[in-house]
Amino acid sequence: MFVAVFALQANTTYTQKTKVSLNLINVPVRQVIEEIESKTDFKFVYKIKDVNLNRKITVNANKKLVTSVLENIFSGTNTTYRILDTQISLVEKDIIEAYKDIDNVSVQQSKISGSVTDTYGNPIPGVSILIKKSTRGTVSDFDGKFTLLMSPGDKTLVFSSIGFKTKEVEVGNQTTISVVLKDDTEGLDEVVVIGYAAVSRDKILGALGTVKAEEIVQATPTSPFDAVQGRLSGVQILSNGGPGAGFDIKIRGTSTFSAGGTEPLYVVDGQQLDNIDNIDPSDIASLEILKDGATAAIYGSRAANGVVLITTKTGKSGEFSLDVNATTAVTNLIGGLALPNSNERRLYERLRTNPDNLRTADLDSLSLLQRNSINSQDLITRMGVRQLFNVALSGGGEKSKFYWNTSILEEEGVIVNSSYKRISSLLKIDLTPSKKFKVGTKINLTYEEQKGLNESNVFNSLISTVPTFPIFEPDGSYSPRLGGRRNAVAEANLGKRNTRNFRAQLFNYAQYNFFPTLSIKSTLGINYRYNQFDGFRPTILEREFPRGERDTRLSYDIQQENFINYKEDFGKHTLSAFAGMQIQKYSREEFDVRSNFVSDDIQTFNNIDPTTFSLDVGENSKNNLFSLFGGINYDFDNKYLFAATVRRDGSSRFGDNKEYGFFPSASVGWRVSSENFMEGVDFIDNLLLSANYGVTGNERIGNYEFGGAYSPGAIYNGISGVVPTRLGNPDLGWESTTQTNIGITLNMFKKRLNFNADFWRKDTSDLLASVPLPEETGFSGIRQNIGAIRNEGIDLSLSGTLIKNENFSWKSAFNITFLRNEVLELAGGTSFQSGDYIIEEGESLGNIYGFKNLGVYQYDESNAYTDTGIRLTPNFDGDGAFVDYSLNGQDYTGSVTQLRNAGRTLEGGDIIWDDIDGDFDITATDRQVIGNGVATMFGGFSNDFKYKNFGMSILFDYSFGQDIWRRYDELRNDLNSGNETPGPDRINGSWREQGDITVYPRMNRVPQNRERPNSFFVTSGDFIKLRFVNFTYDMPKTFTQKVNWLKTMSLNLSFNNIATWTNYIGYNPELGSRGNPLQPGVDNLRYPNKTDIILGLRVKF
Repeated sequence: MFVAVFALQANTTYTQKTKVSLNLINVPVRQVIEEIESKTDFKFVYKIKDVNLNRKITVNANKKLVTSVLENIFSGTNTTYRILDTQISLVEKDIIEAYKDIDNVSVQQSKISGSVTDTYGNPIPGVSILIKKSTRGTVSDFDGKFTLLMSPGDKTLVFSSIGFKTKEVEVGNQTTISVVLKDDTEGLDEVVVIGYAAVSRDKILGALGTVKAEEIVQATPTSPFDAVQGRLSGVQILSNGGPGAGFDIKIRGTSTFSAGGTEPLYVVDGQQLDNIDNIDPSDIASLEILKDGATAAIYGSRAANGVVLITTKTGKSGEFSLDVNATTAVTNLIGGLALPNSNERRLYERLRTNPDNLRTADLDSLSLLQRNSINSQDLITRMGVRQLFNVALSGGGEKSKFYWNTSILEEEGVIVNSSYKRISSLLKIDLTPSKKFKVGTKINLTYEEQKGLNESNVFNSLISTVPTFPIFEPDGSYSPRLGGRRNAVAEANLGKRNTRNFRAQLFNYAQYNFFPTLSIKSTLGINYRYNQFDGFRPTILEREFPRGERDTRLSYDIQQENFINYKEDFGKHTLSAFAGMQIQKYSREEFDVRSNFVSDDIQTFNNIDPTTFSLDVGENSKNNLFSLFGGINYDFDNKYLFAATVRRDGSSRFGDNKEYGFFPSASVGWRVSSENFMEGVDFIDNLLLSANYGVTGNERIGNYEFGGAYSPGAIYNGISGVVPTRLGNPDLGWESTTQTNIGITLNMFKKRLNFNADFWRKDTSDLLASVPLPEETGFSGIRQNIGAIRNEGIDLSLSGTLIKNENFSWKSAFNITFLRNEVLELAGGTSFQSGDYIIEEGESLGNIYGFKNLGVYQYDESNAYTDTGIRLTPNFDGDGAFVDYSLNGQDYTGSVTQLRNAGRTLEGGDIIWDDIDGDFDITATDRQVIGNGVATMFGGFSNDFKYKNFGMSILFDYSFGQDIWRRYDELRNDLNSGNETPGPDRINGSWREQGDITVYPRMNRVPQNRERPNSFFVTSGDFIKLRFVNFTYDMPKTFTQKVNWLKTMSLNLSFNNIATWTNYIGYNPELGSRGNPLQPGVDNLRYPNKTDIILGLRVKF
């Protein structure tokens, strides 16, 4: 703390009467000062450089005068004190001697008064105001106001306070002044709460990524992860599509086989949640991601995929603020898909029959049906609009603080009939009735409404339909299905898929401090969620009858925990410890019904045909977690650090044999910068070397899978009964992840340049997966612990303030992650498939398993091989007649073998397949790995510029090494149906006659077109994306100060998702796996990404 020095004539009345009792053993001077202030009316002022606040002392005083206690504290040091009324000034002895004559001169003094505020106009209490070249001064009160007597020669006042930059003000002839102090966050010793204990950021021994509120605001986000993409090493965030859709968040790779088990654990102000889709980003003060096992291990069984810590904003003492934020965005489709027109359709029909003959459709130039060329993509897309408005009230007094934010978000998607609405309100109250007791509550209420569409029906109909098929009837109504093909425009506009989500989150805490070193805290959190999905498809989409569905989900969870914290300093030793318990209870109810409807007119369930009503799901389930945990942190002389935690979780999802899991961690660190040999190296602020080990778990599977299950409703021989539907496994146990991490943290030049490197390995064993069973068992599979997987990599990040002066600053940051994934073990060493992906030992997850396409045969005679599988070269004469074969330029006279597929010999224009088994017959045994959907390198690069009141921020992110299987493109190009149209490049680039050199085969309908996956449709998904460019303008204080009720005002203009550099031809290479860890990188067509132009206004009153 920077505080002024005062040396004034003491008024001994209060001083001589005030006595204090203290019994403090080996505590820092700072703690003694706090104890004296808490037990008396005295207030201390001092400069940090004048007082060694960390010096350990022992004070044993029983009703002794404060002056006697002070003499004992500062005896033998260069610090002394002066007392004026109830103000104690701690100063250096040399300063007292230098200015004692000046201070004792008796002259006529004048009074000056004023106030001190921050840049937002909030009063700052406790600011030290010092008359320059004097030891006289005062301290601002709770309202930031002060009064001071000055002598005629006094000209300058020096204002200083913790967290703010020191400021000198020339007084002149003024009798009243107003002073504004700017933030000085670089000087703060930041603390991060990890698990159940606070740790100085400079002493964190794990891999921690942080995004601050000001960085979140730059992206003008609607979801917290809109602002995190590309900012943190080791963290990959991929979007999942339309308005209200979530993200795929992967922290250091994929560590599970379980669908839905890839998400990290979210902890919001201490409350553990499964997702944070309902959080307004403007409520977030900071977002931290725990990437390593040691820091995450304290969260135990739910932390295997990492932990996201979110701290929401809170009110400030002595401040009342009203923040208003309004943004409007227009959104447009990025790119588009290549669709065939009517000319290409007619060409396709000729090529697949007889290319030389003109068809009736070609001759009839007046046929509207044949000459239609409708681009359905234009008819289902639009310019979207998004509006966000939120109002936040915050403030507080000496014993209370509050924060209340209400926001409304409405977004129209770029696809018709898609939208998202969110209304949320967060109220947070913190009370401090006494110095020993704190209590608080937080309530977050959210309503979400999402209108979506059946992506498969809409987009696959869009790309494969016959372009001449009508969209509208003469009367303006939508045309029905024709030739078995759906009307994509009708599907998009008439299909109803509405989801409403009601969420209520309550979190309470109470903390009691027995001593400054010992406290106990108790929390209670309740998370309630009601979700209702309503779907309706009118007759025109269903052919015969309209059909509807309703799915309801009611879930709630309760979290209760009690823990104690202890922290003590013993000379050069600092020890902290915590221990506690936690109970979590989860309950879920599902009820899903389907039925045909009587008519299209009424789309609610009072219009159903009761004979078709069916109950698809009707079940209630519960699961519980019980945990005991503890940990210690040790620091010797600010150099040698050690931390350890242990947690024991019991889960009801496992049987008695494997009910409990044990999750320990240990970390060591060496703060090299604190060593004596580093004293002369002034440019290094912090150099920390660390190593840690931790075990985390995963229990995200279905409830009761350790036991068998029976379900009613089965009918055998006309008799209804109950049948077994699940085979139990009493030995089903925890999936555990062991992670090691070696880290280097380097901060230089007063933290203007920062570097971090982490070298890590993450091994997951006892992987939970459903293993197929023989059909004769009567069960499709059984859940088992079947194997192990490894992720390892390097996370690197570099950031710094490259330029910083009074008018201009430039901050830059770069991060990159290198990732390698390997399946170490499978049950019995046996590989298995998940769809068209293969999982096998020694290989990475995400391997696409299919047929390798080597090209297209130029001639019929090109399908010729030796007995050993070496391909021969056909030779032709000048008239194009086949002559003979050659091998490596030499005449070949041996036997010729040809490849076959599906019982036929391949011809000119057919695909050249890679014959793996060498039997010259392309079958399922010729499948091989033809690509991989897991990225091996990703990261981001950002720059922030500030010139006076103008600011600009730019963020790029990138991903390399992943492949994408364009399954949608392969399906539309397989020529499986005459009423399905291939892509225009397939039509125009197809093989047509002997000698053609093409990449696409002939247009004939042959089985080889349906050998999939075909490697031709597996392409690189590498991309570099310009995530956003943001411009801001802060209104100058000369403007805002003219309006008493206005503190700050800023305008911003953002361009999000402006450009993507990629060779991928689909909508977007940024594909989330939607919770399926075994099938990354498959593109079945989903809601496309968009570009945003956003205008925003922020006002603080």
